[in-house]
Amino acid sequence: MRENDLIRSYMAAHLTVASFASHVARCVQKQLLQFDRQAAIHFDSSQNVFHLYGYTQGKMFSLLLTFAEVEEWKAAGPYALDRYIFCELEEKGISIVHMTPYLRSVFS
Repeated sequence: MRENDLIRSYMAAHLTVASFASHVARCVQKQLLQFDRQAAIHFDSSQNVFHLYGYTQGKMFSLLLTFAEVEEWKAAGPYALDRYIFCELEEKGISIVHMTPYLRSVFS
């Protein structure tokens, strides 16, 4: 297992739902900004809800998850939430421009 994967596994096992969701959102945000420098990606956590929203590749998007749903994805695997988010974005017409080391971890 690569070092980053080991660290992510530890994070999934030990971070709170809100902290883990925020970390994943920052990773997704960083990746989307690499693909589109004009992107505007935001996330909020409150009242047991996680909201990721923004604008990239000429499209607006919004994903809303309860903390219970985030917990399920967190328990499913260290990159399961990331994978879910990118699959949802693809359904909204936001494409993965190219595979990066991060995305290889997400989809492996």
